[in-house]
Amino acid sequence: MVPISQYKGGYRLYMGFSKTDFDKLDDRIKKITEQAVNEIEINSELPPTIEQLEDNNKFYSIKAAILFIDIRKSTYLIENSQAKSMVKIYRSFMRMAVDCVRKNGGVTRQFLGDRIMGVFIDSTDDKGNIVDSASDKAINAARSLLTMIDYSLNKYLKSNVNGKIIECSIGIDYGKVLVTQVGMYGLENDDNRENEVDCVWVGNTTNYASKYSDIASGGEIFISDNVFTQLSEEYKDKFIRSAKYKGSKLFQGYVAKDYYLDFSEDLGNPVKMEEDTTVQSDTFAGLADGIREIERLQKDLIKRERELAVLEDRLKKENDEFHTKYLNEVIKNNQAVDANKKLEEKLQTEIKNTYEFVKEITHGSCCYEYDYIKNIGLERWEKIDELYHELGEKQGFDEDTINNSIYEFIDIYAYFKKYRESYEYMVSMSKKNHVWVYINESTFKWACKQNLGHQVIDVMEKNLRDNSILSIEVEDYKLQINRLKRIRGF
Repeated sequence: MVPISQYKGGYRLYMGFSKTDFDKLDDRIKKITEQAVNEIEINSELPPTIEQLEDNNKFYSIKAAILFIDIRKSTYLIENSQAKSMVKIYRSFMRMAVDCVRKNGGVTRQFLGDRIMGVFIDSTDDKGNIVDSASDKAINAARSLLTMIDYSLNKYLKSNVNGKIIECSIGIDYGKVLVTQVGMYGLENDDNRENEVDCVWVGNTTNYASKYSDIASGGEIFISDNVFTQLSEEYKDKFIRSAKYKGSKLFQGYVAKDYYLDFSEDLGNPVKMEEDTTVQSDTFAGLADGIREIERLQKDLIKRERELAVLEDRLKKENDEFHTKYLNEVIKNNQAVDANKKLEEKLQTEIKNTYEFVKEITHGSCCYEYDYIKNIGLERWEKIDELYHELGEKQGFDEDTINNSIYEFIDIYAYFKKYRESYEYMVSMSKKNHVWVYINESTFKWACKQNLGHQVIDVMEKNLRDNSILSIEVEDYKLQINRLKRIRGF
């Protein structure tokens, strides 16, 4: 059956995509792929518009800060809102975003439903010196957006749009971006058809800015190292180092939360959602990826140690021969020694980084969510524990110091009823921690039945006698000792 389309009371037949259409498009694609690609650098504070771009293989190259702002939980918002409400929300959101970006020296170049992209270019003087960086402009735009959302937009949405409020995340990266035109002009095929052309923004900078907005929590501005490096000093103090997972990939950068404009204190109280836990809700999957990363790092360490052993053996053989060789052999020896030193330093760095990574994963592993502990499994936890101690010993740490730094294993081993291992961690913590000691009651009761409960109490009382406990913690420390004595039956 031939598809038909009704118009003006009659019918018009469409034959679909014909062989002639195929041949024309085939020729067009051939020309595009054969043409050379030419780069044109932009010397302007604004990126090119669609009118400036040509339908060819020329592309514009700019250094820019790319900002993405994204409405969090937009799917939930759409599913639980009337269409008329969404019209108000999206129109207000987009008008606000365009104005905030423009007022801070940027332009909006993409509207993707619940997401908007802003572009900012460095402002320079006649000598080419940067007088207002693209990163500063983007940060000020981000601050403007967060201020408008929480002090203006949400206020009116809540009162006029069925109590709805929104929460946004912002991602920013700075670097080289390529801009080119794609699509098709209507007159190539039908004078009555509209032009279907747009700009494509190519490069890692755009991709990373988009991903940063995806993984930032509500009210957060997540920026890359490139942006942070270019920021003015007055802004850097507001950002803290951070790392977040997207799928199995770890993204590192800097985060600021609720970074409003300075005059926001005069605007009253912000209208905000409860704390956004969208990113944190993926903890299990992210931590599982982290466990796999630990295992990968462990394999890399073994490989590095083998490489080091081979290199050391080669150095020994070469040293035995150097006494009978010329001076240039001495130079080779020095080069080998330097290579060995660098490899040793690299190995030590990897040991330290892996040690910290294991500790970070265990600290953030929601160990008090017993389903997670169960799913990881006792065998894997024991391997993680063994690896962590091995890495700690290679850095010169004693067992008590290692145990205290990863005391979460008190609960992990207690969950699997490995009370002896759990209690060993508890004793180590009492020796090394001068603030508090984490007590798992099941483990401590087991220790009392084994006539071992005195070990933790004795160490804690000795810490008090030696004045090892911080003065502000002494009273709580005494209460903890008395609680243990009651459990023990004294």
